[in-house]
Amino acid sequence: MQCIQLDLFRSDEESEIIAMNEKIKAIDASTNRVRKSLFARNGELTKRITELEEKMNIIERNICRGDK
Repeated sequence: MQCIQLDLFRSDEESEIIAMNEKIKAIDASTNRVRKSLFARNGELTKRITELEEKMNIIERNICRGDK
């Protein structure tokens, strides 16, 4: 649980609004990091799938031709 520092010369309502805005900004930054990470991981997996499909096609061709 995170403690919130309230300002001495602001009303409680203003302090709470500021605190909520800061939390929203932190959540937004975290969400963006997760989104970018997932996008990068998706790209890596797509590349691996393409490579594996190419290898599988080569293996299938060699099996069908009977090359040893």
